[in-house]
Amino acid sequence: MEIGIVAHVPEPRTRKLTATSYVVLGMLSFSPATSYDLKQWIANTIGNFWAFAHSQLYDEPARLVADGLVSEEVESGGRRRRTYSILPAGREALREWLSTTTDEQTEVRDLGLLKLFFVNFGSRKDLLQLARDRRESHRSRADAYEEQRAEIVDYADRWQVKTIELGVRYERTVEQFWADFLRELEEEEDRR
Repeated sequence: MEIGIVAHVPEPRTRKLTATSYVVLGMLSFSPATSYDLKQWIANTIGNFWAFAHSQLYDEPARLVADGLVSEEVESGGRRRRTYSILPAGREALREWLSTTTDEQTEVRDLGLLKLFFVNFGSRKDLLQLARDRRESHRSRADAYEEQRAEIVDYADRWQVKTIELGVRYERTVEQFWADFLRELEEEEDRR
């Protein structure tokens, strides 16, 4: 009688993973977590530069369990909290995603720019207020990023600190755009 070895070959994923899928896989690579934990961690880290509905963080882990990329442990009593952990197949999916090219166009979803585009349908006062508000908003955000960078520099890895560094640079650049624009508008007012 011949004895053979049977290898378990996982079924190929039937669903295309989304950016949210990779966010969840990446966060679970640090530590097992509940959906609430994920929401909190993301709000204080990548939520600074990657916005998405937090409701996705309650649905996506279950989808990743069904995909065989994440395991789930459910408390037997009380709130029956679900704690998710990344599986080797999930780590492999994350590694594959990290190795793919990233050539998508950067998307800037800035309500101030959208208003600026349509400001001809508003008043000069609206335009001046928009410029002031946006300058202050970006200044405040850059200041907050600088504080956050100072707080995490001793325990975050250098790549996480780099994301905050880019956030500071971006906010300072956009703050300067609005400051320059506001100065132009005020100089035009002075010439009138």
